[in-house]
Amino acid sequence: MDIHTMYFEEASPEHTGEVLSAVEAFLEDNPDIRHVVVATTTGETGLRFARALKDRHVVVVTHMTGFAEPNVNELRDDLREAIVAAGADILTTTHALAGVARGIRRQLGTWTATELLAVAFRTFGQGTKVCAEIAMMAADAGLVPVDTDVVCVGGTGRGADTAWVMRPANTSDFTGLKMRACICKPIDF
Repeated sequence: MDIHTMYFEEASPEHTGEVLSAVEAFLEDNPDIRHVVVATTTGETGLRFARALKDRHVVVVTHMTGFAEPNVNELRDDLREAIVAAGADILTTTHALAGVARGIRRQLGTWTATELLAVAFRTFGQGTKVCAEIAMMAADAGLVPVDTDVVCVGGTGRGADTAWVMRPANTSDFTGLKMRACICKPIDF
């Protein structure tokens, strides 16, 4: 695998187009990688990747319902339909590095190992933490294999500013998760 890592000066949704271009270039040079997992909030980022990467299996991972407010999912209905029409799968589920652990911290003020892992991943940037999380979420849902590399795309807030080549793992086999190569990420975050 030949990898050239691109670094952005800062975290920003303005890098989404550059991330998409970097992922496309990487996939062109690595046609054996068939799966791309992309985080999205409203669906805009997910749709951009789903439309551009029709020759790959694209999994668009949303925030879990209730992330921003009870009973609400932030994925816009029109964009959900367009993502599906573009041939991508959509995954909405509990965040691998949050869920019950975040509830315990919020209610009891006690940090658990799961949330501490999220903090550790964030030392490489929010987008890196997102990539690790969505790789496990997609693996748990059976949407990506755990025995081959995939590309994961995340960001800081909205949009995309980070992409990694990863070997996914199920959450029950967390230590099997491999962050194999960084395609792009921000230096300052």
